[in-house]
Amino acid sequence: MSIASLRGLIETIKGRGQTLAAAAGEDGASARDLVYLAKAVESMVGADALLGLLDEAGKPAEIVTVASPGTATLTLTEDQVARDVVVLRPDQGDFTAAEVVVVAPSRGWAVIIDNELPVPVRIKTAIQTVAAVSVAPGNKGWLFCDGGMVDHVFDVTAAIAAAASPLAVRGDLYVRDGSGNTRLPLGAASKFLGSNGTDPQWLLPPGRTNSRAKYLANDFIARDADDNLVAGGNAVSLVATPRLANLISDAVVFPDHANLGIWDADSQSCMTSIYRGLAAVFQDGGLSVWGNSNSGRNGDPNGSHWPHFQPALYRTTNEGHLVTENLTDAGVKQVYGNYGTTMILLENGELYATGYGGHGQQGDGTTSSKSFFQRIVFPGDAGPVRYVVSTCMTGPDSSAAFYALMEDGDVYSWGYNGYGQLGHGDTGNRTIPTKIAAFERNVQCIVAAGGSYGFAHFVTTDNKLFGCGYNGTGNLGDSTTANKPAPVLIDAGPVVKCANTGYGSHNFAFYIKADGKLYAMGFNESGQLGDNSATNRSTPVLVGNLGLTDPTKVIDIWAYGARYSAGGFALTKNGQFWAWGSNVNGQLGLGDTNSRQAPVLVPGVEHVSQVVSPTTGISQATQYHYNSVLLLRHASAADRIARRNGYPMAAGWGGSFIGAPNASNPTTVFRYVGFPPKYHGRIRRIGCSGYHDGTGNAEQDAYALAMDGTVFAWGPSSNYALGDWMNTSTTCPQPLKF
Repeated sequence: MSIASLRGLIETIKGRGQTLAAAAGEDGASARDLVYLAKAVESMVGADALLGLLDEAGKPAEIVTVASPGTATLTLTEDQVARDVVVLRPDQGDFTAAEVVVVAPSRGWAVIIDNELPVPVRIKTAIQTVAAVSVAPGNKGWLFCDGGMVDHVFDVTAAIAAAASPLAVRGDLYVRDGSGNTRLPLGAASKFLGSNGTDPQWLLPPGRTNSRAKYLANDFIARDADDNLVAGGNAVSLVATPRLANLISDAVVFPDHANLGIWDADSQSCMTSIYRGLAAVFQDGGLSVWGNSNSGRNGDPNGSHWPHFQPALYRTTNEGHLVTENLTDAGVKQVYGNYGTTMILLENGELYATGYGGHGQQGDGTTSSKSFFQRIVFPGDAGPVRYVVSTCMTGPDSSAAFYALMEDGDVYSWGYNGYGQLGHGDTGNRTIPTKIAAFERNVQCIVAAGGSYGFAHFVTTDNKLFGCGYNGTGNLGDSTTANKPAPVLIDAGPVVKCANTGYGSHNFAFYIKADGKLYAMGFNESGQLGDNSATNRSTPVLVGNLGLTDPTKVIDIWAYGARYSAGGFALTKNGQFWAWGSNVNGQLGLGDTNSRQAPVLVPGVEHVSQVVSPTTGISQATQYHYNSVLLLRHASAADRIARRNGYPMAAGWGGSFIGAPNASNPTTVFRYVGFPPKYHGRIRRIGCSGYHDGTGNAEQDAYALAMDGTVFAWGPSSNYALGDWMNTSTTCPQPLKF
């Protein structure tokens, strides 16, 4: 039935009722007619109400045209505020006044004011003494009047924006806290949703912050107090910052790499390796160092291999700090270690060292070793240290050069300089930090390797690549094999990142350019340069079959090993993982022990964020090639970018380093390391330690940092390398008890 038909029926009922009511005598209403009349009146009242609702629903919102230029008072009627929506719409003139004033009826009402004007609307009643309610241009406000005062019930526009925003990002929440309705972004993967007693918050897991690890040794990806990644940045800073390496984020210069989780100083597989032990920084800024105490590198004056302590800091070789000295309450920001030296960098930019110092590595003006942490004093105008790196890895080589990248972009170096690796234009050692004059607040990344045959590459803020030091295999990439005691330009860029490795003069390097192509230079006996040859290269060559199509553009690179165990791994834009180089123990994970001179796709491995290896391979004898590789893969690119929820996998020499019972020797495909159910797929970072002495001793140990801060260790235990007070070897990852 249409509305018109319904109206006709109601009018008929009304007419019949009126006739009966007016008639008398024989034409008057009978008892039956009275019943009919009563029913008609009952139906008529209900039908009239229904028609009223239909009429109201059929009407548009109340449109009120507001004349320019504004400010003049506009009065709304009771009928207008009785509507659900009142639209204030401008006329054709320009609104030059700051606002429009609206006076509403002094009665009870609730209405949505849709302000289409270009200026704010202020609404109140004629008797209202408090400030008027304001609705911003283009916004909607649901207003309420109690008869005397207009007040907000809800900001419709803000509510829509707040409610829609979290739903655009998976996992976001819409909550109410002390500031009102707000958006709570997705928390870090290591956190859980809880409360501070009043407001909802993302919280760290319960437990002691002095036993929950934040970093493993030689980690260059920083995290803030809330466990979020610190992206870095190249801006000059004259004060300490929480940053370490830089996240590649410039989408204009690096369209294929920006915001894909690529960090410029997180590339060397051997950077994460320490000799027979490791170290960890805790959430509260504390520190533990464990393992072999050679040269005092773990900072224990008593020479213990298992100190597990917050190292004491000393001012001189025989005294603590004076009462007049103000030691700031700074936690540890970075711990860096190699064969004989450990350095800790505090959050305030102060650097402390312990261990071997025969070439000035302690930076204290002497050539003495020590077994406690003493501050390295930089020149007065140097500012705070951002991070530290050295040329030394796990091998029995204390001839290390050290480099400190300062917050202001300068570089200071000290230690061994036999090949000019310190970059000062000569080959004289330095016992105190000395600024590299070739750079003036313009370095954003340092990558070093080579041990006593040390060399370093520097990426500047304009994305150029420079190198200095040992160059006997052409590893610097400047088209010569002459050593360079001062930095020389290698590539004008733009360069994304560089990866160096080498040992015993057998050095090589890679770097990625903005177009996604990968270049290599240096020693190539095992095909480690990936150019389908075994010829050393002093001029950068293209790594054969990568970067030629968009899916195979290289976004990350890892170099490992030296002469008899060298190789490379690369991650391409499509998430695939590629390997090449020496494969004498199946460490490339390709299912055999055949070396490769060009990149080959590794089966069953994708979205890798980290590769570590304790491999040095200093002996030519096949039986002494203890080549092992540990990698961290993820289930998705998003997890790799966020550095969360990783799965360690191992291949190579089939000892306990593989982390699996009954591992074959060699293990020629990457196998998942076994973890308890709670930690399966919940690993954030990995590390390794070890030493191969070429006489049949293999001491490869592996470590993993879980999302909740638990540290696991496995492998052969030598001098408490696993951090276990019982000094027991294990194939199964065991949680460390700090």
